[in-house]
Amino acid sequence: MKSKPLNIMLLLLGAALLVTLGILTKLFVIGEPVDGAQLHCDASVNGSTLELRVDTVESAMALRGWNLKQDGNTLQIRARKVLVSPLFSDGSYQASIDLEGIKTISLGGSVIWSAEK
Repeated sequence: MKSKPLNIMLLLLGAALLVTLGILTKLFVIGEPVDGAQLHCDASVNGSTLELRVDTVESAMALRGWNLKQDGNTLQIRARKVLVSPLFSDGSYQASIDLEGIKTISLGGSVIWSAEK
């Protein structure tokens, strides 16, 4: 028969482990959306293609979950930032984007390219 104090300690330890697991999952797997201030972008037009390179400003940040969505003449690029880990270790992104029908490209809410530049 187990004693009550031992059961309470095991329950508290289990709760602490679950909270810790949740925090680590948020930091290293789920992350949070990036904004333009956290990234450095190099964009160059080559004919009708935009060559894009994105790097993080922070050294301990990796990028994941890239999502490109065209809304009218605007291409919205979204990503999530997580802490560097064996799961996600790359803090850069490269893409070639066809500019047909696109007048503006935004990344994390900031305009990084516009046809009117």
